Amino acid sequence: MKILIISSYFGPETSVGVLRVNAFANHWSRQGHEVHVLTMPFAGELPAGLRNNPLIHVQQIAPWLIRGGQAGGVQGYSKGVKGWRRVLLSFQYWLKRRLLSNYLDPRVLWWPRVALVGRSLLREQHFDLLYSTVPSYTAHSAAAWIKQGSRQLFWVADYRDLWAGNPIFPGCAPVRAFERWHERTVLARADLICSINTPLLQELRELHGPRDYLELPNGFEDSEVDVFRNAARISLPAKVNIVYAGSILPGLQNPTPLFLAIRQLVTEGLLAEGDLAISFYGDYAALDDFPVARDPLVAPFVKLAGKVPRQEILAVQKSADFLLFLGSQPVADGVGSTKGVVSGKIFEYLISGTEVLAVGVTDDMLVADMLRQAAVGTHYAADVARIRQRLLAAVQGETAKVQPNMDYLDQFRRSVQAAALLDQVRALKGSDRL
Repeated sequence: MKILIISSYFGPETSVGVLRVNAFANHWSRQGHEVHVLTMPFAGELPAGLRNNPLIHVQQIAPWLIRGGQAGGVQGYSKGVKGWRRVLLSFQYWLKRRLLSNYLDPRVLWWPRVALVGRSLLREQHFDLLYSTVPSYTAHSAAAWIKQGSRQLFWVADYRDLWAGNPIFPGCAPVRAFERWHERTVLARADLICSINTPLLQELRELHGPRDYLELPNGFEDSEVDVFRNAARISLPAKVNIVYAGSILPGLQNPTPLFLAIRQLVTEGLLAEGDLAISFYGDYAALDDFPVARDPLVAPFVKLAGKVPRQEILAVQKSADFLLFLGSQPVADGVGSTKGVVSGKIFEYLISGTEVLAVGVTDDMLVADMLRQAAVGTHYAADVARIRQRLLAAVQGETAKVQPNMDYLDQFRRSVQAAALLDQVRALKGSDRL
């Protein structure tokens, strides 16, 4: 099979959006399929399995006008920005949330160029499968135009996050109405719609009606189970260490209850510097939005570690006493649901063997059920008293590694997901040759 992937995220970055697409390309090439990827510019070398792979062909396509001017060589325009760029980003986010939703995104200048390159590829060679993924609006817009050039091309539209009804960028009512119509129009020619869990698929069914759908969860790379099992313990800065790995999404995730619990313990004389540390790895710029993190009683416990190599962050997660997971809440009341929002980071947490401390996660969220079934942690919603109680117990010595329920977690291996998608494509096309 010859596969064309449309994704603005791909390559050497270690964010979950990149890792999922990388894994699919890698697993499909291992099965003998030829994979072509159209993506944003990136810095650095492709990871092992993708680099120097004769079955994987990558084209980096810069947006019109911007020409790949991201900060730090990353593929997203919001990661790691500081100073006046962060002020501009905050204003852009405000406009997207209040007015323009997904339409105020630099990648609107990217997808038309991708579509042109994709149409050119179709004139030169035959493809069996078109797979478009993150972010939904721009990747699917490019794929729809490419699909128009070849009606026989089987198009899979994959949603890690919603397009219309996205709880992060709800926009104003007229834009939301237009966005729903626009998405239905763009996806009219999609042959299969995928998303990461049942709640998100249900929202897509309500928008797009009777279609072919497939649940394709986020997950973890097969080899990472052994990486966690074999990784050496490393030294971390305190007696009890809480680690957050990944980006904090402004306006959507809120670590304040954890900071308040720490402030209470310090005020009560039950916590001293060196007893506990919260280390933030990755893009922590959104911490600036939470003044309590700079409170003199809290700040000594907050450590900013930044980005580290992939193998190092896996070792850090194994060595920690807790892994902090932040649940998501809608930006605007009544617009979009976050019950089915499951960050891909949770899957690394689930197999790490380290207890998960889930803040902002309520009983009705899918993540809460996953934590219960995997038997690796507890969700605390915004209950400062319960968080305080758990932290105090940890400082007093009640910490231990957990044993993940791999009978439950095996379904989330990326090799399983990559194979399941191609099996579904073959079933719908009714051909064994693919």
